[in-house]
Amino acid sequence: KCYFGPRCRFLHDVGEYMATKPADLGRSCVLFETFGKCIYGVTCRFAQAHLGDGYQNIINTDLAKQWEGKSLVRNNLSKELQHQLRKRKFSFRKAGEYLRGLGKPHGDEEQEVSNCTTPQEGLRDGPECPALPEQGEDPKPDALQSPSPTAGEEASSVKTVGPVTDEDVIKLRSCEKKKLEIQGKLYLAPLTTCGNLPFRRICKRFGADVTCGEMAVCTNLLQGQSSEWALLKRHHTEDIFGVQLEGAFPDTMTKCAELLNQTIEVDFVDINVGCPIDLVYKKGGGCALMTRSSKFEQIVRGMDSVLDVPLTVKIRTGVQEKINVAHKIIPKIREWGASMVTVQG
Repeated sequence: KCYFGPRCRFLHDVGEYMATKPADLGRSCVLFETFGKCIYGVTCRFAQAHLGDGYQNIINTDLAKQWEGKSLVRNNLSKELQHQLRKRKFSFRKAGEYLRGLGKPHGDEEQEVSNCTTPQEGLRDGPECPALPEQGEDPKPDALQSPSPTAGEEASSVKTVGPVTDEDVIKLRSCEKKKLEIQGKLYLAPLTTCGNLPFRRICKRFGADVTCGEMAVCTNLLQGQSSEWALLKRHHTEDIFGVQLEGAFPDTMTKCAELLNQTIEVDFVDINVGCPIDLVYKKGGGCALMTRSSKFEQIVRGMDSVLDVPLTVKIRTGVQEKINVAHKIIPKIREWGASMVTVQG
């Protein structure tokens, strides 16, 4: 029964709809042959391939079970995450620590010296500092063990399940991060307005090994824009997949890197330092970062500090015509923490 009654503008009789529907475009439906069912039913332009008696949609149960529970497209933007981003409730703990470190003078770390290193006058009678074990000497087990509970104290009743990691406290070293092994593989470069998911699927079928999404603006991602998050989608056939970010400032780029590191599945993150579009260049992003070495360094170091996957950079041979500077910048980018640099003419 239709709630709108005679005011409804749609057909309610399937037979009448099939009589007025244009002829099918072919005899085989790729969705039915691949997944065992077609979600479009009678509205499919290849409906005769999966319609039975009474225009009932046929389902190949054996083939459909193979795809049950599998996600064909990953890295989708959930409503909960979008709400957190728009209300600014998402936690950027690692990025905040790095950005606070940028505001400190470089001499602060040298001034902070422990009182235990050298004895001070007037404090000799006080409690002695604990002696640290020499290099190569095992620390005493008594110093590592917490004081045992007394007879009157009861042991804690909380039981642990599995090991407790320190990933949220100790930063991963560069040698501990996942390696980007693409030697001898065909890399499909990120193509703005062209390298979308359907195009990458076609290239993957024709032999591409490594794929990368289109350029995504970090500020739009931090605002939770659905159109920008669509550029991060990954098909299940993309074995090695990365995303490319564009930005001009270390705060937004570092926060965006931490956001993607926690919410999506990627094998590497690429920084676009080669875009020549005026809208991007005038804001200090794209190839303009090659002329802003201080901000460029802060962006690369900040993103590398919050990512658990390799960080790559795409640059140009130069910003001005016939003046190549890429050979001078590449060694610096390596020191800053990038795993790979690609050069665009």
